[in-house]
Parts: sequence; C-alpha cells; structure tokens
Amino acid sequence: MAKGSKKARQSAARLAATQAVYQMVANQQKASSVIEEYLIHRSGMEIDGEEMIPPDSAIFRSIVKGVERRKSELLPMVQERLNGREVEPLLFGLMLCGAYEILEHEDIDAPIIIADYMNVTNAFYSSNEPKLVNAVLDGLCNIIRK
Repeated sequence: MAKGSKKARQSAARLAATQAVYQMVANQQKASSVIEEYLIHRSGMEIDGEEMIPPDSAIFRSIVKGVERRKSELLPMVQERLNGREVEPLLFGLMLCGAYEILEHEDIDAPIIIADYMNVTNAFYSSNEPKLVNAVLDGLCNIIRK
C-alpha cells in the first residue's frame, strides 16, 4: 500500500472527509458508521490501476466527527456566506469540512486549510466551484479568526 508523505495523507484525509460528510447527509448516516466504512473498505484503495494514498485516519475521524458534532453551528455559517446560492450537496459538504477546520483547528494556518480544500474542490469540479469555495472559506476565516 502506498504510504505517502504526511502532507499527502492529510490531503487524502480532507478528500475522504468531504466524501464521508456528503454520504452522511445523502444517506442520513451517523459519522461512526461512515468513518468505519471508509477506513475499512475505501482507505488506500486502487482506482484505475493507481494506488491511492491512504488518509491520515486521525485527521479524517476528527473532521467527520467534528462536522457531525458542530453541524448546527456550521450550517448557518456556510449558508450565510453563500448568500442564498444553491450548491450541490458534495460541494456543500466540502465547505462544511473546511469551515469546521477553520473553526476548530486554530493550530493550522487558515491559508493551508483553504488551499487544501481548493485542491479537493479541483478533484471534483472544473468550473467556478474552486473560486466559490475560496470565497466562502476565506469569508468564514475573516469572521472566525479575526
């Protein structure tokens, strides 16, 4: 199994957390069941003949559990930054993960968090979505980390 650098495993954790939060919302699942499914069945799997870097499981768990725990606080924060704009559930889940990390992980510089979520956005979207994610997370950062 490919190990990957610490940074690559952190990025993989953010990507997996985005997918897990989307799955939680779409299927009305609890964080605990989604976390186990990802770590047991999806972590470091092979896609199109290429081994994927396994996520940092501690970061992955922290984000998914944190979004579930602080969802009532995160939802209005992200919705307010969207100014009534409708976005796909996966993109919304990505923003929830980024918002959680900005709120909870003050030990990590916000530009690092935002850049990683921009990269995650680029893995799924190729239009204006990365700019929207940047605007939402940067706006939240300005409010949360004054």
